[in-house]
Amino acid sequence: MSIFMPRCLDLMNMMNFKIQAFFTTLIIGTVSALTISGAISQKVNAQAAPSCNNATIKGSYGIKFTGTFPGKPIAEVGFYKFNGTGNFQGTVTQSTNGTVSTNTEVSGLYSVKQDCTVLIFGDGSLSGIIVDGGKEIFIIQTDPGSLITATFKKVN
Repeated sequence: MSIFMPRCLDLMNMMNFKIQAFFTTLIIGTVSALTISGAISQKVNAQAAPSCNNATIKGSYGIKFTGTFPGKPIAEVGFYKFNGTGNFQGTVTQSTNGTVSTNTEVSGLYSVKQDCTVLIFGDGSLSGIIVDGGKEIFIIQTDPGSLITATFKKVN
């Protein structure tokens, strides 16, 4: 046996130890990264799931309607104020087939579902979706013969 053999064995043992340490570190790092990634993913998914109720749209909104009803052009601007519990009121200016009426009072009921869809009942039936945490609502009128869309924007 050579005098270099014990030194070679020591060197090989040391290299094996370093290789094992490297792979152990790699495995621990990978598991840690996956754990952190999973936690972030759960937080993102929790944030992505909407959770709305009537209070989500509490406050005043500027509104703009355009379309036809029934077959006549209609446009409307104004504001709606939602009370947070299912009632609204507001004032609008409306043009129907070129006839303008100003300062028209409107009021009615609304209902917000957990998935952030909203139903509004006043002079007509509206269906919509709340976006951007309640800063906007996209609306379509659901009465037969109507083709009206609207956007509601939160007034700060």
